[in-house]
Amino acid sequence: MKNILFYTVLSVFFISTFSRCDDKQDYDINWPQPEITEVSSYSQPLSSILTLKGNFIEFKSIHFGSVAGEKVKVAEDGKSLTVVVPRTMDPEGASIVVVNEYAQRFETAEMFVPIIPVTTVTNVGDIQEELSFVVEGTNVDLLTEILVNGKEAPVVSKGLDKVVVSVAGLGLRAGTFATVSFKSLAEDELANLEKINVIHPFITYKAVIIWEFADGTHQYKGEPTASVKKGDVMGKEANYFSLRAPGYGWDKLTGVMEAGKTPDIGGLINPYLTFAIRTPLGSGGYFQVEDKDGPWRHFGYGFNTGGEWMIISKPLNEGWEGGDFDAGSYMPVLGFKAGNAGKKMDIDIAYVKITEGKYDGSVEVGDAIGGTSKPNLIKVMDFETASEWPDILNGANKIGSLNFRKEVKPFLGKGFYTFTGDNTLGGWAAYWGQTISKEIKKEDLTVFDNAYLSFALNTISESQYVILRVYQYNEKLQMVMKFMPNTFEKWETFQFSLFQTDLENWSDDSTDLGKHYKSLKRLNSDAAIDKIEIIVGRNDLKTVGVSIDEMVITEGPRYPK
Repeated sequence: MKNILFYTVLSVFFISTFSRCDDKQDYDINWPQPEITEVSSYSQPLSSILTLKGNFIEFKSIHFGSVAGEKVKVAEDGKSLTVVVPRTMDPEGASIVVVNEYAQRFETAEMFVPIIPVTTVTNVGDIQEELSFVVEGTNVDLLTEILVNGKEAPVVSKGLDKVVVSVAGLGLRAGTFATVSFKSLAEDELANLEKINVIHPFITYKAVIIWEFADGTHQYKGEPTASVKKGDVMGKEANYFSLRAPGYGWDKLTGVMEAGKTPDIGGLINPYLTFAIRTPLGSGGYFQVEDKDGPWRHFGYGFNTGGEWMIISKPLNEGWEGGDFDAGSYMPVLGFKAGNAGKKMDIDIAYVKITEGKYDGSVEVGDAIGGTSKPNLIKVMDFETASEWPDILNGANKIGSLNFRKEVKPFLGKGFYTFTGDNTLGGWAAYWGQTISKEIKKEDLTVFDNAYLSFALNTISESQYVILRVYQYNEKLQMVMKFMPNTFEKWETFQFSLFQTDLENWSDDSTDLGKHYKSLKRLNSDAAIDKIEIIVGRNDLKTVGVSIDEMVITEGPRYPK
């Protein structure tokens, strides 16, 4: 009986105990909860500083929708914080979300709707054929579309006042013009920029240093021992960062090195992430290149250089994981893990930098690393130097000048030349003794496969008579192209292939050699051109009035056909 009573009591005890455990499991753990009680504004411009009040103890992160806030500062008492509105947030607006270290979150019911600032474009640089160009202005990082001759051109890197734009694959050719147009996040009315020169690429080696340890300091934080040493780095004495510390595989970081600022790579055309490393003989190390609070990339899963220095150089914009990489806001971080390198984090770093193209250690800043000797164009007449283009008189009458029609905007540059009538010309007569010309004997036109002569004309409303005369063989060969422009006081362009076009021959055939020259229909591409001359005449009895600007020679047509 006693035994039965004992087992009964014991059974009741176990049942009672199990029931209390169930009761405990029914209660949630009382995690600290973040809270936003007040936001200084729910509508401010991008990059504005907001102040939030609430509970931010054990703060971990703040986001505007899915985009992290920037430059967050939490008060010591955890009751307020300031945050910069990210420029990449959804322009339609987003809730503000705060998360603490216990993975607890608070989301505002009201949406923060940013005010999008106006974008202005102040300058577009020359476009390097098949490479890139620079757009400068204010808030140009908010440009949503950049078109070159109507084709979309992707942004390579961007900052608030400068973006670098790629034209690879767009088929642009040096010596031509391009039109660049824009759309912005604020939907501003941005004017098209025309007559942007396309030029041959000429690239010099440049480098943007992230870490090089020249001053003897480093930014490493983590387990020791880290120092800056001096020694041989690939044949030159230099400082280098040296880390000798334990490694934990993939379990945890040994330490980190944070740059703290975004490298300015706006001047680089083809940026490469480049570093020089060495691991001791018989040991190894590893670091992961990261964008703070963003994507990451690695170069293998452990370095083992056998005690020798090794350069690694890879395209900056490739190979990133864990999110989209933005070179314009890149905040470099090195995360040191042993990875597959073993139990030691032993590694030396001579430098980490972003270079112009792949770097092998053989070039220095300023060295030419690409380009061509072929000119973008040869200027024949550009009318920019007043002393080179004086007034022309016909008797006492001034009939040619840089100072006529000053109310007209030049086709390109600051000046143009104008001929006008003085009532001395009869029908179809011309100013034969009052021409403008330019000697170009020293110009090597054989660099062009198909040299084009191009220029712009602007006439009064009546049709004009313009003759272009080209001389070769000490002026014994004279070839002529005639034009009858009527541009209605607007600039129009004219062009033709110098050596592949049949021209009118005005050579003197009074000698046997002259007769030979007189029989030719085309200029000789292997012979120098002596000079090019412009003759203005009268079209029947119509009033003379024609302006000339920007005569150049290019490879192929300068203007779109």
